[in-house]
Amino acid sequence: MKKTIIRVAASLGVLFMSCGNAEKMLSTADQVKITCDPQVLVSVGGVVKAKITVTFPDKYFDASAILEVQPVVKYKGQELTLEATTLQGEKVKANNKVIRATGGEYTQDISFEYKEGMSIASLELRPTLVLKDKRLPFPKDFKAADGIVANYLLAEPVCVPATIDPIVQLSTPANKQAEIKFLINQSNIRPTELKKEDLKELKDLLVSLSKDAHARIQSVQVSSYASPDGPTNKNEALSAGRGKATSADINSYLKKSKLKPLSNDIFSVLHTAEDWDGFKKLMESSNIQDKDLVLRVLAMYSDPAEREKEIKNISKIYEEIAETILPQLRRSSITVQAEVFGLFDEEIKAFVEAKQLDKLTADQILYAVDKFYADSIEAQKTLYQYVGESLQNAAAYNNLAVIYLNENNVAEAQKYLNSAAQIDAQDKSVSNNQGYVALLNGDKSGAEKLLSSTGLPASKEGLAYLAIFKGNYGNAATQLRGTNSVNEGLVHLLQGNLDKASQILATIETAKAYYIKAIIAARQNKAEDVKTNLDKAAAQDATWKEKAKTNIEFANFPVQ
Repeated sequence: MKKTIIRVAASLGVLFMSCGNAEKMLSTADQVKITCDPQVLVSVGGVVKAKITVTFPDKYFDASAILEVQPVVKYKGQELTLEATTLQGEKVKANNKVIRATGGEYTQDISFEYKEGMSIASLELRPTLVLKDKRLPFPKDFKAADGIVANYLLAEPVCVPATIDPIVQLSTPANKQAEIKFLINQSNIRPTELKKEDLKELKDLLVSLSKDAHARIQSVQVSSYASPDGPTNKNEALSAGRGKATSADINSYLKKSKLKPLSNDIFSVLHTAEDWDGFKKLMESSNIQDKDLVLRVLAMYSDPAEREKEIKNISKIYEEIAETILPQLRRSSITVQAEVFGLFDEEIKAFVEAKQLDKLTADQILYAVDKFYADSIEAQKTLYQYVGESLQNAAAYNNLAVIYLNENNVAEAQKYLNSAAQIDAQDKSVSNNQGYVALLNGDKSGAEKLLSSTGLPASKEGLAYLAIFKGNYGNAATQLRGTNSVNEGLVHLLQGNLDKASQILATIETAKAYYIKAIIAARQNKAEDVKTNLDKAAAQDATWKEKAKTNIEFANFPVQ
């Protein structure tokens, strides 16, 4: 923007000829200088602040005079009067700022709320000369600044609508473990082991899962072991035999239930010749006296034969180990992992297509929305509304509201968000979206309360918008970093970072983006770019050229 220092020097003429030397203050007012900082007024956070400096020359201010100076903001046929300053000559007995006959100056800080229409406002000074009982107004007001920049008003009330992705549990786990214990040097399964409750439950579960069309057996694993005593090759054979006996028993049970044996892709048999890991764990958790000696042996030796030899040398301890620890290691462990589905995808879709939604749970319907109807807004509306109303589901109401937000139907969005909040007032996505609605409705304080409570990334753009209106441009820039949005470009303009603003706005082709680009071009004194960008903005919306005519940014670039 081309900046021009406003210096007002007015020739007032002689209005009053009967007031002695003081009347010369009227006739020589062209010697007084008025400046304003900033040279062009700027509204920040809805407030305009400036400092006016008035400099009086030598032999201007009469020693007996009082001068009242009233700042006035004029806009749209209205006036906003600000706090006046009273000055006095050296002979006046009062407590006002004294201006000597040899000259002097005074400064006044002003602050006022920016109001609609002030873009074409003027800040003027209205002086009145007071001589004893006479008040002599000056013939006109004197301009200190012309126009107010309020580009923060270009900020867009945007926020990212937050959907709720419900945790849809379409299946439940059906896992089970059982264990078969073997006698020393044996791999046959004893009848007493076959009668154990955990093994019977595991076999019955396998039968049930195999017959259930909605169940999927993911894996059945048999892990067999031998205790770490005796020759390694014998233990190798023992552990393998125990695994074979266990798998044969399981398949035999399935056959008696008229089911096929488990397929190799889910059924596996593993065996461990000598279970030293299991031995160590049992020792660590045991109450065997001097167990630390055994654990030290395990740490010192890695060779199985050496370990067994050294442990047996601790004869008293070994007897207890042989009675309490080793029998627990002669075993087969069976682990079943499976899941049971309420309905498969095709069944869920069939119920939806048949409009038999009462056959489905809220989770199943929400799953169907994402799985089958991502491209059908009308289907989403129907399903979300059913789940919200019939099943009192906050996620459905919230996601329905997001659809209406994306359609700019704020009233419908607000209605469904209120319903969601009644069900779950603590949900952060609902609060985020209510904050967005508050922004769109112009309720900045309500929006800030809601958005600041979420901690969601989705709330950042809305909080940045609010920060812009407060004049917290640095905070807004942080929140908007990486969004490459109109607001991010605007906040860099507001900070005076023209190159960064241009870089962000370069690929944005909305009317507002072109208008902001025109402002940047005006500040860079690029007349052709001003015209090009305003033309592009007006091609989308003709009102942007009308806005430009009242924007002091374009004072040096007449808008046609």
